Amino acid sequence: MNRLPLASGLLVVALATVVSCGGSSSSKSGSGASAGTQMRLTEVSNGFGRMLPHTALRAGSSTEIIDLNTIDDILANVTSTNPILPSPTFETSAILPSGDPGNHFITARFTRPIDPLSVLDPNPSGGGSNGLVGAITVVATDPLSGQAVAVPGRAFIDGMTFAGPLVNGQFELQHWVAADEDGNLVANTAIDNDLNGVADGLGFPGTVDAFSGAARLVGSSVFTFVVDSDDNLATYETFPAGMQIRIDINEGVLAVGGRRLVDRGLACTTVGPDTIAPQPRRTPPPQSRFITSPAGGSSGIDPMTPIVVEFTEPIQPTTVGELPLGRPPQLSAALSVAFGPSTSRVDVPFNVLPVSPFDLSRYELQLAFDLPGDGPDDAPCGVFNLVDITASAGQFQDLNGNLNTLNGTASYSTGEGPGLVNAPVTPDTVYVARTGAEPGISVIDLNGFGGGTGNPVYDPTFQTFQRGWTYFPLNPNVLLQGATVFPPLGPGSCTVNGGSAGVFTLSKDSSLNDKLVRSPLILSIGDMALGQSLDTTFNNGPAPFGCQSGTGNLCAQDGFKNIVIILGGPTTIIPQPLIPNNAPIQNVTGTANIASWAPSPNPPPLLFPPLCASPFIAGQEPTSIESFNNAAVQNQLAPGDAFGNPLQGVPPSGLLTSEQNSFWFGPSRPSQTPAGCATYMLRQQVGQYLYMIDRGAREVVVFNSNRMSVVDRIQLPDPTELAMGTNLDFLAVTNQSVDTVSFIDVDPGSSTFHQVIVETVVGDAPRGIAWDSANEDILVCNEGGNSMSIISANTLQVRKTVSSQLNQPFAIAMTPRQIGFGFQRFVYFAYVLNRNGKVAVFESGPNSVNGWGYDDVIGIMPFTFQNPQTIQPDHRSLNSGLWIAHEGALDSITNQPGAAGTPALTQLEITSGVVGPIALGAQSLLIPNFRDMAYSVRVSLGSETLSGIPVDIAFDNLRNFSGLTNYYTNDFSAGFPQVVNGKSLARTVGNAVRASNTPTFIFVAVPNPQQGSEGLVHVIDASGYSLVDTNPFSPGTQSIEVTGATVLMDYFRQ
Repeated sequence: MNRLPLASGLLVVALATVVSCGGSSSSKSGSGASAGTQMRLTEVSNGFGRMLPHTALRAGSSTEIIDLNTIDDILANVTSTNPILPSPTFETSAILPSGDPGNHFITARFTRPIDPLSVLDPNPSGGGSNGLVGAITVVATDPLSGQAVAVPGRAFIDGMTFAGPLVNGQFELQHWVAADEDGNLVANTAIDNDLNGVADGLGFPGTVDAFSGAARLVGSSVFTFVVDSDDNLATYETFPAGMQIRIDINEGVLAVGGRRLVDRGLACTTVGPDTIAPQPRRTPPPQSRFITSPAGGSSGIDPMTPIVVEFTEPIQPTTVGELPLGRPPQLSAALSVAFGPSTSRVDVPFNVLPVSPFDLSRYELQLAFDLPGDGPDDAPCGVFNLVDITASAGQFQDLNGNLNTLNGTASYSTGEGPGLVNAPVTPDTVYVARTGAEPGISVIDLNGFGGGTGNPVYDPTFQTFQRGWTYFPLNPNVLLQGATVFPPLGPGSCTVNGGSAGVFTLSKDSSLNDKLVRSPLILSIGDMALGQSLDTTFNNGPAPFGCQSGTGNLCAQDGFKNIVIILGGPTTIIPQPLIPNNAPIQNVTGTANIASWAPSPNPPPLLFPPLCASPFIAGQEPTSIESFNNAAVQNQLAPGDAFGNPLQGVPPSGLLTSEQNSFWFGPSRPSQTPAGCATYMLRQQVGQYLYMIDRGAREVVVFNSNRMSVVDRIQLPDPTELAMGTNLDFLAVTNQSVDTVSFIDVDPGSSTFHQVIVETVVGDAPRGIAWDSANEDILVCNEGGNSMSIISANTLQVRKTVSSQLNQPFAIAMTPRQIGFGFQRFVYFAYVLNRNGKVAVFESGPNSVNGWGYDDVIGIMPFTFQNPQTIQPDHRSLNSGLWIAHEGALDSITNQPGAAGTPALTQLEITSGVVGPIALGAQSLLIPNFRDMAYSVRVSLGSETLSGIPVDIAFDNLRNFSGLTNYYTNDFSAGFPQVVNGKSLARTVGNAVRASNTPTFIFVAVPNPQQGSEGLVHVIDASGYSLVDTNPFSPGTQSIEVTGATVLMDYFRQ
């Protein structure tokens, strides 16, 4: 044995005073204080090998072993066939790595010098926890009982430990061990607290018998723990045999200067070969409860709180569950998260992720969908907020391949939270963005008989009715034939399937909150748009394109989806099988759910267990084609009295729409063979991608419009306003503070889906933006530069900038190129709203010598719209009609504005002019003008109709032609037209061009009404312009009460 002489008082470093939080010793740092600015763990070792970082073979290699220093390293390399390599263990006798006798030890190294007081305890009472304050713990755990005891020993930082006589009731920090000039460890002979003539540090590993790497046990960034049960390092000891030895390093470890540890770490080992089975980590008996966060037995937990589970030692990640590698979350054999009543339990799919690359004993479960929150006190379905977390025996492995032998369970209950959402979808909706202390999204229900989330209370005798009770049981398809149709329908039993409270009400979640999206999902709220239908991405067809959890329906696959359309009423389309002798005007296979038709019911109720676990589809399929083909039943929910007279005991009996828009064409029931499947036209997932600007978070948030769950978040520099591409391929978003427009790919079939594919530089402070109906141009109002950028839809680059007669332009509306309709000018018109209340008219080209359009601003309308708020095209008008929200209604004779501060909503359009294109003469090329075209005000509503200043408008989409091919022009449109669901405001129907949407109602947001409510949405008859009563339970004409309503959105919003 190579015994080193004891050093004298000329030791390299001798510390006689206590080191303060801001001090450090001058000895060598274990890994250098300059290794970055963060405090990070770099290594944990027991001398016989490194315990951290974990290691694995590099993916694709059979020989190269790499350190797993980051989560990304784990995701890129670790699989079920390439597991993490085992950790080293201790020898069974008290020997050093060299084979010489010596104490067992564990050492940890960091990137920065350690603040001793964050780890070591100077108090005499600290002996019970081996001199540690808790930021680092060293314990021996009995995995079967879950009991853990602190391992007796002494902890050092840079060879220093708290010991000796008490000074002011605390031990001094003494420097027991240091490295000499040759790098050998020596014990400080000046430290002999027991006065036995032997340095107290003698016996510290390497002070008696040198071994390779001993010098790495000291340093200002090195923590070393030495086993010592008798307070004498000179008597060599081992860690306890038959126990799991754990060194747990948490965020309480501070660097000198106060920086906290970034990634916590846990290293485990055993004395002798590791045959100890891993287990769910449990609380001590008698409870022996699975340790989770939230803790078992807790209540009132925010349902958005992440779930973290703990094990007794590091676990192979792939035996816990699927890592988040871009695949849909799956159910796990090792763990389950479930909620709901015992008769209809819901198992939640999830991905798993270690909380730190250095701690594989704690895993966060990334759930496929949010847990339900607690319902209101009087809701009869509270079991939906009880969450059970279960670990199964014989399923997960430690790094040495040992399987767990015990189960683990923990249950907690959620408090009030976002709740489950099952909202109606287009065409039976208007979406409301609400600002204020708690921004959010609400949905105005225009169906009134759906099976969504809501209050399930109703009078089963149907004699009495109260506002807020459900009308779903009154749906004649539920009331008269619910058990006969497929899938069966019945009244809801609790708030997860309570159903609609009627038309013009706000849909509610399972907590009966009418803000279906709110904090913490969003920080702020702004412009919104609907995109492509969800069912092309999420459906219950068979894998690999449909349901990934093995429960898909063969009959719900794309190949059986055949949308065959004929003209229905004057402004609607219907499925061709309703009148089979009529020739179809559209016939498309495998396409998306069309926005012309509502599912029946709208929405279908939620199912427990869900239709598909991954992707999570909880809604029941719409009423099946089988019911349509069944002569014993027929769709009895048709246009009719949507209100009734509930105060007189008369319930609503029909749909709000005047033409049928809901049909029984859902998929057939599951079949084992294609022969059992009929063609269908509508399936789950119902709804669309909903895009919303969260400017506070600098992102566009993407929601499922039916479930209001977050699908994606797209980071942008300063998202301000947005415009959906007419072909549903791109979303254009202005970034006002950086003078750009971001183009986001919103085609689910694209390889760059939800990625920014182009950043286009425009003018100063861009704000309002609109996308042309025929996919020619995107116009951008540069509010700070008094200009408008014209972006080509073909290149997504600015092709021209105009500035004539623009003064702080902030909003814009575009109407379709008039070919075959309107005044047939063969140009499109755009209307730019200036802050000064003037509207500039832009006329498109071509502006060549042989052209017929100026491609420039041609003039200012002869009207002033005081304090303008917004401008939108009139969906009913093919004469380039507009609606403008402003102050001071225009006089019906003089067109002069009324008093500022009074509400106004004005409609105008082209009312006279030469019909047909007018060629540009050589002389007129330089003088843009209206050229014999006049605009007139059709109506200007004021305080006789509006209760406060309107800030936004929208229209219902109950009757629309979105199922037909998008309007386009051969000479000017970019690309090919969208076959279904395009956003053009015009459609070719037969041989005529018609308005794509024929609204019955206009919705007007009034966030600050002059009296009564804190916010209203007025509903105005789109034909007679009278105010519509939305509440038959109260006398007079009532509007929809919506606090903070500032943005309204329908499918065709520009």
